[in-house]
Amino acid sequence: MVGQPGSFSLPAARRTVHASDVGVRDDPRGSQSTTPSRSRPSPPETTVEAAARSFHKEAAGYGFALADFVHFASTLLGIAMTRQRAGAAQEDDLPLAIDRQARLPIVGPNVTVRAFGVPGDRECLERWVADAEGRFFLLSTASGRRQDVEHLVQSHANRVGIVTVADRAIGCVAYLDHRVDQGRAELRKLIGERDMRGRGLGQEAALLWLGYGLGALGLRKIYLTTLVTDIGNIKINERLGFRVEGILRNEVLIDGEYHDVLRMGLWP
Repeated sequence: MVGQPGSFSLPAARRTVHASDVGVRDDPRGSQSTTPSRSRPSPPETTVEAAARSFHKEAAGYGFALADFVHFASTLLGIAMTRQRAGAAQEDDLPLAIDRQARLPIVGPNVTVRAFGVPGDRECLERWVADAEGRFFLLSTASGRRQDVEHLVQSHANRVGIVTVADRAIGCVAYLDHRVDQGRAELRKLIGERDMRGRGLGQEAALLWLGYGLGALGLRKIYLTTLVTDIGNIKINERLGFRVEGILRNEVLIDGEYHDVLRMGLWP
């Protein structure tokens, strides 16, 4: 996940998702939850554009001609209409509620998020950010260059947490450039252990970490960036309550190719 490496406002009303629905344990110290409605708002235009651009890029690689795109659009519309008639709205597509948390560690049904600093944490982080997916965790979308682990863990402007499963460190979450005076920070999230990816653990950890940011840190604005082509990550971010704020064209150069970057924001 990027950002795991990101204007819309949050929906005016959001569906309440209980702790048992997403695996977030009630905090005995007390917590506050946002309450979404049952109606999902239409995705903003920039989200639709990002999805379309991602498909166009992939389809072009398969040799799609103009007629193929027309056929695809017609087929997609038919599928959407069929699902709507069948009442196939997915509960999993609705935004999740965020329980504000006062302190670390935060325990969920599958993962725990604790503070960085246990012996071995740094070695794990160094290993995680060295692989193909993990390297984006330290990528600066402002410069297109990777930051280093030393700066990440030593900077007073950063807050770093470790994601664990049964005491095994499997990933990292962070707030970068935490501006106390402005109440904002940039979210980064990463499941570093390859065998633990694709299980929904990153989403659960991010939800817990958002609760810590809104509760303990008092953040009023959380933002992130993600590659426009990373539709899976964009969908996860939208479930967490993030909305697209804009598309930055040709923002970063990665492996000799320029990429558009999506900035997404969340505010209570």
